[in-house]
Amino acid sequence: MDIKSTTNFLVLLTFIFPVLSIARPASSVDSDSDIDIEENRTRGDFWLYQEIDPEQQKDPVSKSLGFVLNKSHQFANWVDHFFDDDRTKGIKNTTRLKLSYWGYREKESRYDDSDFTFNIRIKLPRAQKRIQFIMTNDPDENLANSRSGGVFPDQQRSDETTVGFRFFNLLDVTKKIPGDFSTAMGVGFSSGSPAFRIEPRYIYTHNFETWSTTFLQKVRWHSRDKWRTETRLDFDRALSDKYFLRFNNEILWEQKQDDFGGIEFRPRVILSRVFSSKQALLYEWNNLFRSQPDFFLHTTSLALRYRRQIWRPWLFVEVTPQVSFRDEDDWKSSPGIFAKLEVLLSKTGN
Repeated sequence: MDIKSTTNFLVLLTFIFPVLSIARPASSVDSDSDIDIEENRTRGDFWLYQEIDPEQQKDPVSKSLGFVLNKSHQFANWVDHFFDDDRTKGIKNTTRLKLSYWGYREKESRYDDSDFTFNIRIKLPRAQKRIQFIMTNDPDENLANSRSGGVFPDQQRSDETTVGFRFFNLLDVTKKIPGDFSTAMGVGFSSGSPAFRIEPRYIYTHNFETWSTTFLQKVRWHSRDKWRTETRLDFDRALSDKYFLRFNNEILWEQKQDDFGGIEFRPRVILSRVFSSKQALLYEWNNLFRSQPDFFLHTTSLALRYRRQIWRPWLFVEVTPQVSFRDEDDWKSSPGIFAKLEVLLSKTGN
């Protein structure tokens, strides 16, 4: 059996095994916003946003980041003031700021790239938790998204900055259907040219006796890039206090793609090993299937991701060596390395 047939068989088992392993259902977990979902994530996602300590804002870096975070938070308070009434007075805003600089290098250099990304999300509680302000050039929010078959989540360059709002459950749909419905609307700017985008999204997490599952569906319309849909299904299980297992499956279709016009299926397996509250090691097996010209395995890769908090509680460094095998290269091994420096900051209050 060749590597292509073997991987197809193993990927099928990867998807079926967690489904057969689920036992009795328990209660579901619902959230009000992206930030609430962030706070209620499963134990496998263990790097969290940190409040910046004013006493630590003595060095230039902390002062600069604190300035950006405070100005964003002041803007949130100004917007949120329009929704203020007697029922919501005293409720505090939450502002999240994520900054990342990443680089990827590979032996063949065809997929080498680097970029700086930012994501600001502001929760507006006086709007009864139904509106969130967003400003980002990372609209996919770090979900697995890879055309190169590189490290997942694969960081892809985005030349568009989007400013807008996400609206949560405006029609009270979740009173009849469990889960969270939201719709993001905004304007993206690329090379000075604006583009309108709208993206409805549904997410639902359910806890079982030994497993938890998360289903996510996104549909986006972009005035320049047209339609895009993404479906995600995760199976999560805590093996112990230090080990966490995730089966991740994603299906992606985009109307406008430069090199491919079909559907992508990306199954992967992640085993997380937590050493402490500051560092963790992730063993990853990533796969990329494409539907055209026939359904075939495009890439399979093995990665070892090391992530550690350094210097400040909100600063993280990540180094990921990996080796990839691609159909277009006749399955020859192609080693590469991914590195990222990331800031995760939050501010709650006035």
